[in-house]
Amino acid sequence: MTQEVENRTERYAAMLELSRDLLIVLDGERVILCRGGESEWLNTSVVQGATLETLLAEDLLAKVRAVIERVQAAPGVVQSIEYVLRPEHFPMLHEAGLREPIWYEAGFIATPSGEVLWSARDINERKKLQRKVTNQAQRDPLTGAYNRRALLTVMEQTVAQAQRYDWTCSVLLIDVDDFSSINDQHGWDAGDQLLQQIVTGLYKLKRTADFLARYGDDQLVLFLPETNHEQGVAAAERVRRLIQELEMPYPTGELRCTASVGVAGMRGLEDSAPEMLKRAEDSLFIARKSGGNRVEGEA
Repeated sequence: MTQEVENRTERYAAMLELSRDLLIVLDGERVILCRGGESEWLNTSVVQGATLETLLAEDLLAKVRAVIERVQAAPGVVQSIEYVLRPEHFPMLHEAGLREPIWYEAGFIATPSGEVLWSARDINERKKLQRKVTNQAQRDPLTGAYNRRALLTVMEQTVAQAQRYDWTCSVLLIDVDDFSSINDQHGWDAGDQLLQQIVTGLYKLKRTADFLARYGDDQLVLFLPETNHEQGVAAAERVRRLIQELEMPYPTGELRCTASVGVAGMRGLEDSAPEMLKRAEDSLFIARKSGGNRVEGEA
């Protein structure tokens, strides 16, 4: 190492100590300096002196190389990317202490002499908050089931896939019979708790791929991918029995209820999620007008 490079390295080292970010200096594709900042998991001695090819998985390596090429073509201009480091994809970083996935927001800049400075900020908490906010926006706050907006998004995507690959799907519209009388006799809190119990039971009953959503005050939807109309009717009957057999102790007396279920299956390439839901509503109307506590499918 020449005196000039040594002096420059010392200056970099001093600046790196001031930052809370993970900071790397690259000479070509070799790490000549590394400081962990607030990334306390990082054993910098494992990283320092290593090459990008030994450190990074193939997909991230390609992304970083592309950024390096851009900053070297325009020294002094910062380029930014986001990426996630997963221990199972980065053996050398696992050796350096990476034990869980961590999201980073990184900036790259090239110096006039050709080195590349790579600054990476841990944004895991931000990503967790974003996921939480997104999840809350898709969930019914009372029952924890998905909401109507999330249901329509999933149904539209799944129906389109089913049409493309010649699959099928069905939807169940579940309505608690005389729900208003439960609220009138026992109070709104009783009705809320009963809905929560029903949703808990349906989560235990449904398959992993099935999608449960709250559709209205006393209505739920269970969307069933890869399920034909006959299978959907059978699933609806299981739902009806589950709700009929549900018993919930309450200070004003044991709560019990029944439900009516309308079933609709996909009808080929011209069908759509809203049309399926409309047909399920029509079937539900027949079930309710026929006395409730029953399943109705399409003719």
